[in-house]
Amino acid sequence: MGPLELMERYQIEPYRGSAEKLEEIAVAFAGALRKQSEDSAKVILINDPISQQGFFYEFRTSDIVYVEELPNIVMRDGSAVSMVRLWVRKGSTALQVVPFHVEATAHRLSELV
Repeated sequence: MGPLELMERYQIEPYRGSAEKLEEIAVAFAGALRKQSEDSAKVILINDPISQQGFFYEFRTSDIVYVEELPNIVMRDGSAVSMVRLWVRKGSTALQVVPFHVEATAHRLSELV
């Protein structure tokens, strides 16, 4: 979903103030945008879609102040991933989700000592 589609779908108004005012009221987050299938009032932003160490954010669309289109990332197979910068209202609540592999680590900690 591109930035214009996002703005239309969730009725996000284009920001009309100065860049300085935008930085006063919002914080920028960049990544690949994914639709939240369970909740249409939220979006997922994957920080680095080609990284093996990635994580993602979940934002309420009502907290998004502005959307900017960034250059695409081209994958090894030739496909392209659309990148965006979301400006999210300061003071809003969002989720940062970091996936990890579940494993007992106590034995590995003893190796470090």
